[in-house]
Amino acid sequence: MILENLKTLPAKFCSIPEFISSYGLHPYTETYPPLQIATKSTWFGSVSFSSNHVTLNVSFPTSSESFEFNDDVVDDVACTHLHVAILMSNGKKLEIRRIDDSGKEFRILDLPSESNPILLTTSKAIFVVRMKNEKTSEILKILEDSEDVEFRNIDFPWPVKILEASGGHDFCVFRDSAGNLFSMGTGTRGELGVGLIRRLDEPVHIEHLAGIQISKIACGGWHTVALSNGGDVYVWGWNRYGQLGQNKSSTEMYPTLLDPSEDVDPSLSPDENIDDVAATEYSTRVTVGSAHFSIGSDNERINDFEL
Repeated sequence: MILENLKTLPAKFCSIPEFISSYGLHPYTETYPPLQIATKSTWFGSVSFSSNHVTLNVSFPTSSESFEFNDDVVDDVACTHLHVAILMSNGKKLEIRRIDDSGKEFRILDLPSESNPILLTTSKAIFVVRMKNEKTSEILKILEDSEDVEFRNIDFPWPVKILEASGGHDFCVFRDSAGNLFSMGTGTRGELGVGLIRRLDEPVHIEHLAGIQISKIACGGWHTVALSNGGDVYVWGWNRYGQLGQNKSSTEMYPTLLDPSEDVDPSLSPDENIDDVAATEYSTRVTVGSAHFSIGSDNERINDFEL
């Protein structure tokens, strides 16, 4: 099927580093602030989009490509290292194209007509989280690497309503309406929060957080940050650049409590309530009131990674 209303426009670069930094946007965050234009850093550069416009900015080699959709509304945009995925028309349509296929039309996929689906990507795969029925959510795995598009339904261990999802290099974390967390994917660096596990192709419950209601999650390259309703922060995964805190192990296989004073900044008290969290490739961001703190490193190029 050819998208008749797709036009290639003059290249425009819409990089907004301050916007990305202030909101903690990164390749694994699948939600964005309610602004007219949203910008996300990606595996290949950045992507900015509004209700009917998308701009891809590739860093190496430098290039930019823009698209306008006159008859469809852009809900969200997410990218792997090879593909861009555009969720449109209130989640009823997903358009996919290889990043290096400049000028070619998008592959258009009709999605089951469920409300508020969540678009989720890792560096390798594209997923949509949707309501399977009135009681439970399910995951639709749509594409991995350069394989052809193929829908695969993935169930959760029990009926849950997923409100938030975040992805790292090759793993995903999901939060349900009760504040429970589930994870799946590669776990060789502890990023799943359930021990050192080579791979899980279906989500499992992160039991170490049972009884703790989580209100927000954010995934970096190989680490995860979770904020509880009580203002506590839990981290796990790879700590190569100190993104889990200076006093943490090189790898934390299970969720461990972040000490604001020791792990973040001495000016904070050990029992400080954290208001917000975010994650980038190799860093963790925490917000206390109007103060923003970052641990780890933002100096590593986002596409310098090995899977």
